[in-house]
Amino acid sequence: STETIASGKYPVSRPLFFYVKKAHLGVVPGLKEYVEFFLDDQMVGPESPLAEYGLVAAPDAERQAQRDAFAAGKSM
Repeated sequence: STETIASGKYPVSRPLFFYVKKAHLGVVPGLKEYVEFFLDDQMVGPESPLAEYGLVAAPDAERQAQRDAFAAGKSM
């Protein structure tokens, strides 16, 4: 089920990792906006285009925590 996939309990599910070099933020034009777009529910939420291709969105609280961490400058 989508719940077992999102929780990581489904044995062959894998999280999607997205890496950004912190030193490039503020230096590479548009990078901050790209990361914000990538973390937005329009991109990775349950009604996103990626969901139409089979991506199972992380729980709401986890997606929000990732956005908050990025906004605070923390590594995710």
